[in-house]
Amino acid sequence: MSGKPLGKIVTFFNQKGGVGKTTSTCQLAGTFGHRGYDVLVADLDAQQTSAAWLSRADGANFPATLWSGFRYKDSTAAELGKLAAKYDLIFVDCAPAVDQPGTWASLLVSDLALVPTKLSPADTDALPAALALAKKALITSGRDYPVRILPTAFRRNRADERAALEVIAADKVYPEFWVMKQVLSDRVAFTRSMLYGATVHSMPNAKDAITEIDALADAVAKLLKIPATKKG
Repeated sequence: MSGKPLGKIVTFFNQKGGVGKTTSTCQLAGTFGHRGYDVLVADLDAQQTSAAWLSRADGANFPATLWSGFRYKDSTAAELGKLAAKYDLIFVDCAPAVDQPGTWASLLVSDLALVPTKLSPADTDALPAALALAKKALITSGRDYPVRILPTAFRRNRADERAALEVIAADKVYPEFWVMKQVLSDRVAFTRSMLYGATVHSMPNAKDAITEIDALADAVAKLLKIPATKKG
């Protein structure tokens, strides 16, 4: 696996903000960085939350490179194509809206798209717009990559959230866009690690959070058809 970069692009997007998009982007990116991959985080959100995360402690705690690409807009796809020639994995944190040029551009060149979502009605009501955009991007680009819904801040003890998860999983409009079996639960370690510019792997008493993000990374590796850990 050494030598030529893999150039795989993973896009995190949603119509709604506050759904765990940046958290899942950075936790996954850092996890693959710890696993030996050369990782780039592309922050396409003008709020630059991912950029702030990676930049804390001068980037010393985060095993990935940052690209603040929100200014490129319509040329984002071309820029990501250039960057794909230099990195194994690019994790793209999009702005919270489906009408952003950067989001559309990233979806046109992706190898995997993840739609993080919490499970309140306000959050799940935003899913159809995101899934419709993903479907349009697949048709327009002619690419055939997986699109998955990622439950975040999941509270297993909440019957309403378990019910919402079942409803999403039973959706018949986009049956090809599955809900991931792996979830990110409502754990303090996921957000606290942001304060240190790190992933949960660097946090004390974060065993359960580490188990969850590692399981998600394993699943993402299978979707991308790459080893869970880089060899060589």
